[in-house]
Amino acid sequence: MCSAHGAVRVLLGEIVGSEERPTIVDIEAGLEHLSRGTARNVDTLLAVLEPYYKSMETAARITELAHELGIPNVYCVANKVRSEDDGKALREFASQRNMNVIASIPDDVTMGKADRAGVAPLDFDASSPAVRAISDLAAHLHRS
Repeated sequence: MCSAHGAVRVLLGEIVGSEERPTIVDIEAGLEHLSRGTARNVDTLLAVLEPYYKSMETAARITELAHELGIPNVYCVANKVRSEDDGKALREFASQRNMNVIASIPDDVTMGKADRAGVAPLDFDASSPAVRAISDLAAHLHRS
């Protein structure tokens, strides 16, 4: 294992083991963090599922690996959903692979505008559709 992954794994283990409140870590997309055990100390993993073939296949593999590693709560979040057809395709794909989709985040131009302005989307426009959906997701996870 490379030293960077080892350091992150140890750090996550220390944080997760010592914190009484939730700790959120946004890791790079892909399978490497799971295959190297970097995320082994987490209790909830969200795999982002976008309406593109490669994204869907990657999310499916991430979900499978997370279950193999014994991560107790593995969920999927449909992201950049542009239409009802996108949402339906993502739900069908997930259903066929026993993936639990708990939220759908719409494709929202506000996200790009906030990024270009160098401002968090919540601070840029708290009422945007994507921000509201993310807030709903956070509330759902907090209740779980």
